Amino acid sequence: MAIRVLGVMTGTSCDGLDASCVNFSRAGMRLAWSASIAYPDKLRRRVFEFQLPGASFPLRACLELHRDLGEWYAKSLIKLLKGRSSQPDAIANHGQTVAHFPADRRKKGGMTLQLGEAALIAAATGITTLCGFRAGDLAAGGQGAPLVPIYHQLLAKLWAKHPGSEPCGIAIHNLGGVSNLTYFGPKNLLLAFDTGPAGLWIDAAASLASGGRLHFDHNGSLARRGSSSSDAVKKLITHPFFNKMPPKSTGRDDFPFGLFMAAARGVSGPSLVATATEAVAETIALSYKKWILSRRLPLDSIYFCGGGARNSFLLSEIRARLASSGVRVFSTEDRGVDPQMIEAQAFAYLGYLSLMGKPLGGAWTGARGFAPPAQIVPGKNWRKILKKIQEL
Repeated sequence: MAIRVLGVMTGTSCDGLDASCVNFSRAGMRLAWSASIAYPDKLRRRVFEFQLPGASFPLRACLELHRDLGEWYAKSLIKLLKGRSSQPDAIANHGQTVAHFPADRRKKGGMTLQLGEAALIAAATGITTLCGFRAGDLAAGGQGAPLVPIYHQLLAKLWAKHPGSEPCGIAIHNLGGVSNLTYFGPKNLLLAFDTGPAGLWIDAAASLASGGRLHFDHNGSLARRGSSSSDAVKKLITHPFFNKMPPKSTGRDDFPFGLFMAAARGVSGPSLVATATEAVAETIALSYKKWILSRRLPLDSIYFCGGGARNSFLLSEIRARLASSGVRVFSTEDRGVDPQMIEAQAFAYLGYLSLMGKPLGGAWTGARGFAPPAQIVPGKNWRKILKKIQEL
């Protein structure tokens, strides 16, 4: 008996919808299929405008965006599911993050907001839909992010040299709009946190440098043609987030593109993209040096995933900064796993865990006690899923 979950992810960069359908059973997991759909330009602009610093919108506008995102998710998924022999039992939709304000050590609790009405997906597809993945971790005092480490751990165990052994001395690192790492160390140590912006700055710089023709810097080609501003990079890495101790998470609210542009005043064209890329590489390398290497924890290899893993210039800059420590840098593609689809696969797994009633975070988020998993919107097939859950 298996439960098939379709993980759906639209990240902070708003470059597209990634979907991965995964079978889960007592024997393990097996990928059925993956696919992507591009983000509509008009909808992307609305999401970005909603997150501009100081932006103010009436409640109706928020509700309209919530509805319209839900409708787009539903239509996109119907298109992806058409003709598939492997249909999911459940859809695990992360939703579009438009705000993320994790609690610090002095505040009562954090807040996060992912839009895209799940009921519209369940109604249109007839398939039970899961949503609200971060709220439970926040309710338990956690950061609500990152949540993918629990799936990174599953992958790392599959990659271990000896079956059944615990991974040690490796990291899996996601390069989406935001950059986050998952490190596996001695004595089952798992350390995970956001390191700062990635695509948030690089994509916006590429769009500006190309006059809006490009939504990202394909393979780092623009950055290679420019010259980074070392003064701007030095200013950017003084942001207090980079010295903040884990657990920590961040987003567009902490690192708006305007912050980058203020530091990179006078820089333009490919050099703007080079500066953004250098800043991201520097903050990632500093995170490993500050929180792992300085503690004399072993670190042999980092496997990068997410859209940024296909930016060879960014990876080469990170590799150069960590070379003296003997750290090797790879893409998850070197392990036969599509870097673009790991987050979608992760949310398929988180959807499965939620159906089983299991928490999604852990000590790395700062959550205490039981953190409720995702919320469930039953579809027409809900009773069938209940039967499968009971038999697993």
